[in-house]
Amino acid sequence: MATLSIPKELMKEGFVVLPRKEYREYEDFLRAKHSDNIVIKRDKSFKVPKRHEKFYDELDKELTIAVREIKQGKVIGPFTNTKDLFKSLGI
Repeated sequence: MATLSIPKELMKEGFVVLPRKEYREYEDFLRAKHSDNIVIKRDKSFKVPKRHEKFYDELDKELTIAVREIKQGKVIGPFTNTKDLFKSLGI
């Protein structure tokens, strides 16, 4: 088993250890997050029956719109309790 020494400076700030594959996925996510041209499309490996393709295509479009609205700041929240939620809605 390999031994890893972690400098105390890093321990004070905190750190996370991730497998390289997950880190690459995170980097891809960050690149997409900062991109203005976001399009969400299911992966080719996600197989769906022909009769459900229309549903998933529509879901991809709706998710794309939702993510763009979030990036544009057209959302409210998060809320820590329902009282704050109702207050923001004017209820």
